[in-house]
Amino acid sequence: MYLVMFRLDPGEYDSKFHELNDAIQEASEDTEGYLGKRTWHAPESEEILVVYYWESLDALESFGADADHKRAKQRWTEWYDAYEVTVTEIIETYGSGFADDADPPM
Repeated sequence: MYLVMFRLDPGEYDSKFHELNDAIQEASEDTEGYLGKRTWHAPESEEILVVYYWESLDALESFGADADHKRAKQRWTEWYDAYEVTVTEIIETYGSGFADDADPPM
């Protein structure tokens, strides 16, 4: 399993952002191997962390080829003050107490 962390400092969102964001989310959900996502908001700043779960690197690369995703990446300076993407392979995950809220989200 792969985890993609998208850390961002939001700027100004316009209607084109929302349109592309919705299209990208739909494309990710339609990509075979997409397992879900979680979003966190930092309480001390406007920073947001979105974590996407992927079954394989091939699935992630397939999503990366989406035309709307590519277009949004080219326009990031219009909507974000800063961003960072980290791709990590999950070796193991364990814990207790989250029940239906365990990772990856389904």
